Amino acid sequence: MSTECIRCLLNDKIPGVQIGPDDICSVCKQHDERWGDWEQRKVERVSALERMFDDCRRKRRAYDVLVPLSGGKDSTYVLYLCRKRFNLRCLAVTWDNGFLTDHARDNIKNAVDTLGVDHIYYGVNRQLLMRLYRFFFLRTGMFCPVCMRGIGVATEMAASAFNVPLVVNGTSERTEEHVAPEFFQTGPLDFFKNILKGDPLEIEASALMYRGDWKRVVSYHLFWWTKIERVFSSAVICLPDYVHWDYDEVFRRITTDLGWKAHRADAEHTDCEVENIVQYMRQRKFPALTPELLRFSKLVTAGLMDRDEALAKVSERGDAIREPGNMDWFLGALGLSEAEFEEVLRDPLRHMKYRSEPGWLWRACRAAKRAIVNPLLRARN
Repeated sequence: MSTECIRCLLNDKIPGVQIGPDDICSVCKQHDERWGDWEQRKVERVSALERMFDDCRRKRRAYDVLVPLSGGKDSTYVLYLCRKRFNLRCLAVTWDNGFLTDHARDNIKNAVDTLGVDHIYYGVNRQLLMRLYRFFFLRTGMFCPVCMRGIGVATEMAASAFNVPLVVNGTSERTEEHVAPEFFQTGPLDFFKNILKGDPLEIEASALMYRGDWKRVVSYHLFWWTKIERVFSSAVICLPDYVHWDYDEVFRRITTDLGWKAHRADAEHTDCEVENIVQYMRQRKFPALTPELLRFSKLVTAGLMDRDEALAKVSERGDAIREPGNMDWFLGALGLSEAEFEEVLRDPLRHMKYRSEPGWLWRACRAAKRAIVNPLLRARN
């Protein structure tokens, strides 16, 4: 028997979710802690964003911002806003993960052509990618960390090579669904190295080991620590942290102005051919973890949808676990047998032993930031 949050739709069978005595989940409380003052400060946040963009323009570099562009809704809208609303000189970069859909490639081409921005594809050979995906899946039960690592490397290499001061992402904790380390890993370098350690693939995968220019890395951490909202050297931001993010408006703008297309209006992640495989695997490991539940719960938490409406939409889609139609194709691409696939799913937490927990100094700094720095910044503002 599970306990459900009375505010959103999450329950305590979902990894990383705890329900408090007030029947409100930990995800909602964390959202309120960080974003509870959104309505009161949304004008101020836009002003802070414009100051950062002014800093970038004053540097008079070839590009003011770099936008990681997957061809999905959020990244396409980021590029649209940066170019059309804020009139920035943009460089777009795409990590070709070997599973990029035709929809995504068309959307990328339409966006960069229409907006008149420069664009780079970055990738490694498909044979190596598929071997890495297979290796990671068999060892950890996941293959997304390879892709996530590639996105980070492609972004940082392009930003460093062209000396771009600001990286602007479309993914934000304010608008994205709940994730937990039990079912999602972003591909941090230490995790990546721990998995490959001692295997011949460790050398072959060196193109994905790039940590980044040390000056830029230091600047990123200073920006995170101080939240100075100025770009003195280089920084990374998530655009939904600063501007209103209404998905009806997002969809309308990119389809009307950029010719963006998807299978259906409410489609998610049309940029990846195996997104449905990922969701299927997650739900097999954790039956409560349906993509619809995560998605609509976040919209409720963020105040973008009524709870009853979200419940109706989740119920409408049902919770049956159906094997994706492209499963045989996926298994063939990675050279996996059905028996290997099923064996991996029986141990849903096999990846956790490769995670490196933050050291005492990092934990102390993070605690100090939450307890001292953040309150001081809020009081100042």
